[in-house]
Amino acid sequence: MIDNQFYPTPVTLAFKAFNLFQNKNIVRLLEPSAGRGDLLQPVLNSVYKHSKNIDCIEIDLENQSILRGKDLNVIDGDFLQSDIVGMYSHILMNPPFNKGVDHVLKAWNILYNGEVVAILNAESIKNPKTAKQGMLFNLIQDFGSVEYIQQAFTTPDTQRTTNVEIALIYLKKTVDFKQSFTHDLERDSVEQVEVEEKHQLAIRSNTITNVVRVFNSAVESMKAAEIAEEEAIYYANLLGDALNQEKANIEPSANSLQSRYNARYLELKKKAWSNVLKSTDFSKYLSSKAYQKLVTDFDEVVKLSFTENNIRGFLLGLVEGQSEMNMQMLLDCFDEITKYKSDNRAYYQGWKSNDKHKENAFRVKMTRFIIPTHGSSWSDSMPWELKHKLADFDKVFAMLDGKQKPENPLADMVEKRWDSLRDGNREASSYFEIRYYHGKKTMHFFPIRKDLIDRLNRMVGKERAWLQQDDTTCTKEFWKQYTDAEKITSKMQIKSDWQWRDKEEENLRNAHNEACEKLGYDTTKFNLLT
Repeated sequence: MIDNQFYPTPVTLAFKAFNLFQNKNIVRLLEPSAGRGDLLQPVLNSVYKHSKNIDCIEIDLENQSILRGKDLNVIDGDFLQSDIVGMYSHILMNPPFNKGVDHVLKAWNILYNGEVVAILNAESIKNPKTAKQGMLFNLIQDFGSVEYIQQAFTTPDTQRTTNVEIALIYLKKTVDFKQSFTHDLERDSVEQVEVEEKHQLAIRSNTITNVVRVFNSAVESMKAAEIAEEEAIYYANLLGDALNQEKANIEPSANSLQSRYNARYLELKKKAWSNVLKSTDFSKYLSSKAYQKLVTDFDEVVKLSFTENNIRGFLLGLVEGQSEMNMQMLLDCFDEITKYKSDNRAYYQGWKSNDKHKENAFRVKMTRFIIPTHGSSWSDSMPWELKHKLADFDKVFAMLDGKQKPENPLADMVEKRWDSLRDGNREASSYFEIRYYHGKKTMHFFPIRKDLIDRLNRMVGKERAWLQQDDTTCTKEFWKQYTDAEKITSKMQIKSDWQWRDKEEENLRNAHNEACEKLGYDTTKFNLLT
């Protein structure tokens, strides 16, 4: 459904808006109502393109996906509800006309030193009727300019037309470092007391609210530190090399301040989000592969603003995605067991609605399966890769057993009984007895809980459509061949082995006969194979 307030910016208008920026050196740019990124196209096409330095806010989830596809940073959903603490040099926007004035006023408030370009309904500026509209009118008079354009949304490149007259607003905020240094430092020294109190509160109660408070306090302190750093550079340059020398290049640099601040801010935000991920303890319950996928997907989360709403949304997403992650863990474990040796598989004819298109499926054998261990046969300790693989097995089978962890974990048992296993002894954990063959560097697993192996096979079978979701819809004949799969597979392998031996015997017999004929022997009377 199309948002009644969503009017994608025509290309010609987007370029006109972008060209209003006097300073084309973009340190960091914010688009607080990004839509599908139409207004940002001139930036992305320009020589100043650096999508990693462009932050977007967009409330529509489908549009967020489109923006990420353009390699843009989506940091939040609702600009007016967001706590923006980044230090932007440029803000470019085409907000919903019914909230346009609020967007521009907030953009001006969060801007430290830089420029704002906004596309608004002209009526809001020409005939200000509310206090906020009056405030914006005064801002334009004091710090910028406005150009009124008719038919801007009726050009041939317009995706959604409207006859409304628009106001193209330009605002510029310039910080006078010489006037502001002392004031800013005095203000920040007062706030430093609040930082200490918030930090103590966070230690007493580890809540999302207090974590965000600590983060915001850290950001404010960091901002004060960067301003103080710029002030120190400014006064050091004033001193120069000698009193009688002419002082040059002593003006403080807004760009250098913003660049340093943004670099530190992004690192701080990444650290804060990482702490949230660690606090979930998901690594305790996810397999290595599943957790690695979560960490990879987390790279997009780190781009979001560190706010209470975003943190709660992330945690809710983890909870809602738990079943999907659990299933992926089962699939990973199933594939890990069955990928190394065909002997680990028991084949059966998978279910299909059309009998002509049945496919061969397989399940993990309940009697035994074999896993290579790779590392040194006579190592004094368990190989690192094996340890993590066994830990993953523990997590999966504990989950199948409805527990957070097994009473006698496989990984712990192997580590403690490594010397005994190297000597060829058979040792047991909660779910498996195992035996280690150091010569072949393989570990044989003998399931203790065959019901859990069966549960793994059935869940994976249903996920991959080898089995029907409803067990009762399959015939008795189907379940018989599924149940007997291990016996049938064993007979198939024995037959295969004999076929291989018969072929070898035939080859040997042919080679033997050829040799006898060359030597003049009668092969019917002289046969080495008999």
